[in-house]
Amino acid sequence: MLHARAEAPAAAALLGEHRLRMVLRADGHGFTRVEPLPRRASQAHRLLIGRTAQQALALLPTLYPVGGIAHRAAAAAAISSWNDESGRGVASDPRPLLLERLREHLLPLHRDWPLCMAVAPSAQTLQSIEQLLRTLDSPRAEPHAQSALHELVEGRSLGMPAREFLQIDDAASLLHWARANEHLSPARFLAWLAWQPLALTRASLPRALQPPSPRELARHLLGPASDEFEAYPQWQGLCRETGPWASQSQHPLLRDLSREGAEPSSALLARFAARLLDLAQALLAWNEQAAPARAVQAAAGVGMVHTARGLLAHGIELDHAGRIARCVILAPAQWNFHPQGTAPELLRSIAWTTPRQVAQTASLVACAVDPFVRCDFALPGTGLQG
Repeated sequence: MLHARAEAPAAAALLGEHRLRMVLRADGHGFTRVEPLPRRASQAHRLLIGRTAQQALALLPTLYPVGGIAHRAAAAAAISSWNDESGRGVASDPRPLLLERLREHLLPLHRDWPLCMAVAPSAQTLQSIEQLLRTLDSPRAEPHAQSALHELVEGRSLGMPAREFLQIDDAASLLHWARANEHLSPARFLAWLAWQPLALTRASLPRALQPPSPRELARHLLGPASDEFEAYPQWQGLCRETGPWASQSQHPLLRDLSREGAEPSSALLARFAARLLDLAQALLAWNEQAAPARAVQAAAGVGMVHTARGLLAHGIELDHAGRIARCVILAPAQWNFHPQGTAPELLRSIAWTTPRQVAQTASLVACAVDPFVRCDFALPGTGLQG
């Protein structure tokens, strides 16, 4: 196996979620073809058809071990838009969504980023993350759990208060932070990444997705061309990127890393840095016990949730008995692994050097774009197969 990024839970794998196999074909200079790309939309919606709202909302977290709470909230918001009260409480409670957002940032930082450096992650830290978030999910979480969360995010991940980290405004300051905090796994990874001889050339990347209104999205997601839109989503005629980089794209740090003339490797550094920025903001939102503005929206049968991985949308229609008659799910990976999406465009920008260096760069691309999508890569003619 060339490289694998992140673990794909069994239930998700059975549904065709979170796993891609890509064949990179070189033309002697770079990769002109990246295939096969995901062409099938999620099949999970088939398991919801015919169920009551309550049954569907109870089932969703079991279908999606990654992002299950967000899927439930998106579906609940879509259902409640039809004036059905069944989903209102689920969609409006910020605590589960914030905890899931924190988890989906903390796990890659302390599990996948060390693996990128061929370093074994700290099993104790990973266990601490899971145990702490389960404790915080309790209605009566002890005050010490709140302190432990701050220690985990600010002490062991950011190395400073979240508000201070959000003040880092350019690439030089980020690298200074990384070098000054190399005892922390995330900082050590960014310092390591900055010195890697990545086989990247300039890429023409999609612009950030500015989230549409649910009503606008409903015309595409539940309209006559919904199958094509779900498989190959575009907005205003263009593919877009969703996720931490897109939501934070106007932050001064990311604007500096994404400026014209920046090193090609800055595209990866920007996307890893965006996850740290979003983690800092998630902690601040948790402190206030309130979801960020526009975290969950709904209208015309569509529910949208802004997650750690990007925009998640459910389009739902109910029958006369109030059961699920139709369900369409648009996940972040369908934007970012679109044939013209960020991941394939970055993969095409890999210059042919050595199989080992190409493998490393391709794996970093997958982790930067979405660490919860497991990508197996094969390079025909090199003997390296995933």
